[in-house]
Amino acid sequence: MSNRSGKNSSSSKGGTPKKGASLLGKKPRPKKADGKVYVRDDAPRRNQPRAAEKVLPQFNKRLGEFTIDRLSHDGRGVADLDGKTIFIAGALVNEKVSARLVEEHARFIDARVDQLIEASPERVAPPCVHYAQCGGCQLQHMQPAQQLLMKQDSLLQQLKRWGGVEPKRVLAPITLADTGYRSRARLGVWYEDDGSVSLGFRQHYSNQITQVDQCLVLAPELNQLLAPLRVWLTELRAAKAVTHVELVKGQADGSLSNSAIIIRHTKKLAEADLHSLAQLAAQQQVSVWLEPNGNLGLTDLQGNSCDPRLHYEVAGLKLAYHPQDFTQVNPHVNQLMVAQALELLALKPDDRALDLFCGIGNFTLPMARQCAEVVGIEAVESMVLRGRKNAETLHIGNAKFIAANLTDMTHTQLQRLGGNINALLLDPPRDGAKDIIASIQRWVTGKQLSPKRIVYVSCNPATLARDSALLAEVGYELDAVGVLDMFPHTSHVESMALFLLKK
Repeated sequence: MSNRSGKNSSSSKGGTPKKGASLLGKKPRPKKADGKVYVRDDAPRRNQPRAAEKVLPQFNKRLGEFTIDRLSHDGRGVADLDGKTIFIAGALVNEKVSARLVEEHARFIDARVDQLIEASPERVAPPCVHYAQCGGCQLQHMQPAQQLLMKQDSLLQQLKRWGGVEPKRVLAPITLADTGYRSRARLGVWYEDDGSVSLGFRQHYSNQITQVDQCLVLAPELNQLLAPLRVWLTELRAAKAVTHVELVKGQADGSLSNSAIIIRHTKKLAEADLHSLAQLAAQQQVSVWLEPNGNLGLTDLQGNSCDPRLHYEVAGLKLAYHPQDFTQVNPHVNQLMVAQALELLALKPDDRALDLFCGIGNFTLPMARQCAEVVGIEAVESMVLRGRKNAETLHIGNAKFIAANLTDMTHTQLQRLGGNINALLLDPPRDGAKDIIASIQRWVTGKQLSPKRIVYVSCNPATLARDSALLAEVGYELDAVGVLDMFPHTSHVESMALFLLKK
């Protein structure tokens, strides 16, 4: 459930939506002077000439009326248009809608609901006033219980279709509040010619920012920062200097004492801007750090490099982290997720376990309290250092953290680092764990190392399905799988699977 190529997550496995979910949306296709949208038939492959450009119908063209017969894996309505599959955002099963074009591809069409003609009983009024424009959430028009069913069906269908596997049992979804759950978010800044400023998330099918006064899924403590931040941005002396604002909330119920504002700026801020920002921080009792353009770290308001810490709790442990580290954006579901992982691993006092893509120790340290030793491996060296420091602070001496790029590691190198293990936890980015599973296959077939239990935490059902098939090739069976509702009201499907090595 990680998003470790910048494992962060304002938006989406983290850390951001971890693993997840970008609240900033995606960019539209560029238009040329004639007002038409041009795309290529296919992306050019390495060492091959680019395909000829093809003129497509203009964006927003009316496409007609459709009856929805099913939902896609990301919750869009599916219908047919002249032999092509059409995916209609905002439509539900059995609804009749009219649709407008978003983008046409060689084999399918992306569209959006233009008018609702016959509504489904599963439809609800979106609870957020920004939903029609904001690209952060995709499923607010669907009942929350139906969202969960859709995600579970999507997960099981993809496991069967792409992996050829079916679980022996389906775990109950892990779900909690569907509002106020995000402990971090990255917001964009949009400057109008009239001097007004928007602070929020990208609109659907656009780079433009939707002004968000209150975000339904953002923690209430972070929501209270939006209005004063917008005022500060409007009064900037350094014109258009700030491009993004990141809000991060640590564990401190009801206050901002363990929270931070990170200001990303491309121009030097004026002294008056810094002074007013310091006043805002004092009034809101929140920390503020700057992220200058091109700087890999943070500075304080005086421009001095700094290495701040926030903290959160999991499994009764207090973990410290840097505000730019990947952490799960839904701390309450994270608590239940870690508890379920421990239950499925069923570690014994003499077991040795391996935690891959371990981050700062979200799983590693709770696992260490239940077995003889845990080795956590993570590519981001700074997070490994924080994992070690957390272990030291918590007096956990049987957790070992190693910095290594898992995708470049041979099976012998991984075995040497991990040693003889009984259990394995995988928490990979969206690309999955194909390279790691190749090592596991070598271990099992060579009878070198055979973890009996593997818990796989996934933020992408498609790569989980692929990896499930690879594990099945060497004798692992999918014992259980379940949805982790880390991002309610969005189409992101997080899950946890248990694989057992057949005797």
